[in-house]
Amino acid sequence: MNIRSVVYLLLLSVVVFSCNKTNDVSKIPQISLLYFGAGDGTDSMVVNIDTAFLQFSLVDGDADIGNDPNGTQNDIFIKDFRFDTGYVGYHFPAIDQSIEDPKKGIQGKCLFQFTPDILTIRDDSLHKETGDTTHFEVYIADRAGNQSNHIITGRIIVRPK
Repeated sequence: MNIRSVVYLLLLSVVVFSCNKTNDVSKIPQISLLYFGAGDGTDSMVVNIDTAFLQFSLVDGDADIGNDPNGTQNDIFIKDFRFDTGYVGYHFPAIDQSIEDPKKGIQGKCLFQFTPDILTIRDDSLHKETGDTTHFEVYIADRAGNQSNHIITGRIIVRPK
């Protein structure tokens, strides 16, 4: 066997092994907190005026993140530690199906806005006068129902007008 044949054989081996590369990323989504706070970069906002932002990164090995926004299954679950109401569910925006590839998985960033109608002050005289402080627990779920890890935000102060 000459050198040229060995080079071709090695090149063919590299191509075959690279084509058979499997996705080692977990099919259970994973999230990491990137930012949580008011739009101006602080941990304080004025109720019914300011917007708070939650940004997290996500990775899912089989790329089945996101549901039909008009459907009944939620994707993002957020719990306000001030209340015993459990988690409130929200939808991811529509994700282009052309980028969903179960062999490659999917990764990206999500920016969730706590609009003024979502983030309120508790309805008692002390909090209405001086403000309120809270933090949140967040997780996501994929279409198969797999829940990600849970992240907990830092605190945010909600001040009255």
